Amino acid sequence: MKTYPIMLDLRGKLAVVVGAGAVGLRKVEGLREAQAKVLLVARQVEAEALGEGVEVRMAPYRREMLAGATLVLACTDQPELNTRIAADARGIGAMVNVADVPGECDFYAASVLRDGDVVLAIGSGGSSPGLAAWLRRRITEHLPQRIGEFAAVLESLRADVRAALPDDSHGRMRVMKLLVSDDTYLEFLSDGPRAVRDKLHRFLQGPEDS
Repeated sequence: MKTYPIMLDLRGKLAVVVGAGAVGLRKVEGLREAQAKVLLVARQVEAEALGEGVEVRMAPYRREMLAGATLVLACTDQPELNTRIAADARGIGAMVNVADVPGECDFYAASVLRDGDVVLAIGSGGSSPGLAAWLRRRITEHLPQRIGEFAAVLESLRADVRAALPDDSHGRMRVMKLLVSDDTYLEFLSDGPRAVRDKLHRFLQGPEDS
């Protein structure tokens, strides 16, 4: 199935997970890492399995529990209930994922590799989650070390670039592209963030000669 890959900003947005089995709890953790406002609905939940910032309602599912949701994830072990949850979610304009039933999903949860703000998401269009997980493991073996930290350094320097070139968006883009290179990354590994900052300042002083 052809899908359109996106990275959702879920900070502060409500995501409702119905069902607290292994799948549901895994979904809760991923949403919590994305700083979503998470509501977990289940008849029984082991609180020690949850992280901070997760609201729990230990009660039978009701449609009104979805009010205000951006995402809804139906993860119960009852197919008919999951279908009803999906219909209720679409009725309020929320996007829905039904565990293990690709045909009832508006989106698929990718297999994710995360290092800081660097996120690699691998999907198979819902056809083979096992394949996506296998690819994630293979890619993990080759992920550049400390790449999340490197990304954080680059992000911290964007303000310097904007200040130096306030009216030149093309120039800002060019400098940042020059900064992201194998050489810069190796200098970062060797000498830390200062090496990247020093290189940026050299670019800003005379980018035409870099």
